[in-house]
Amino acid sequence: MTSHQSSIKERIHDFIDGNLSPEEVDQLWSELIARPDDLDYLQTLATLKKMGAEGKFDHLYEAEPNVVPISAAKKETAPTTFYEKFKPYIAAAMVIIIGFAILFNLMSDVQQTQDAGPIAMIEYEIERSADNQTMLDNYLQEAVSLATSGNLEAAYAQIDEASSLELTTEQSIDLRMVKGAIQYNTKNYSEALETFQTINGTEGIGLMNLEKGTWYLANTQLQLGMRDEAIESMETVIELDGSFSRVAKNKLESIRQPAS
Repeated sequence: MTSHQSSIKERIHDFIDGNLSPEEVDQLWSELIARPDDLDYLQTLATLKKMGAEGKFDHLYEAEPNVVPISAAKKETAPTTFYEKFKPYIAAAMVIIIGFAILFNLMSDVQQTQDAGPIAMIEYEIERSADNQTMLDNYLQEAVSLATSGNLEAAYAQIDEASSLELTTEQSIDLRMVKGAIQYNTKNYSEALETFQTINGTEGIGLMNLEKGTWYLANTQLQLGMRDEAIESMETVIELDGSFSRVAKNKLESIRQPAS
């Protein structure tokens, strides 16, 4: 995977999580129009995200999700022979129309997620190029795969085995981030709370990991009904002024709004 491919996928994940500014969304959209594969990736990821928010992950392995790639949708709606010579223009217009529909729906979903309480799930951020794969990455990917299939005991066994490796501070934090994400996504919020608290207490933690860990901690606190603690954590995220700052501001405003 090239660095640009990795970058655009990272920004797609940030977009799904509501972590991009309006300017960054515009820039991402301008690139996606010319990249149908990445547009398909965005649509599929958004569908899976929505399924997670609706609590449908328990059924992922009973039936495959009904996700129709954009490229397939375009084939099904191919223009008639009468319009054949205008096909390139029609195809381009269809990509834009479909793309705007996806963008509108995703922005609505992101806004609803921001306004409706804690995030539904935490993304697993362990994607690496083949050249940058480490032994730890292999353990983490296997742990995520096992957790996704419902085999939590084996997933945690992988995490425990990986913790015995000689890890740098950053790698140790990566390990605990994945562990906390698995705990959060499987609704083991008390365990996730402890994990994210230990991350934030790590000596030598960088600002990026501190902000991410605090954001996940805040959402875990919300899941546990710890409103005051969550507000304090989100204020810390805002003060750190990183990639989660804007979404934390929106979440904090929503939390502080009086119930109607």
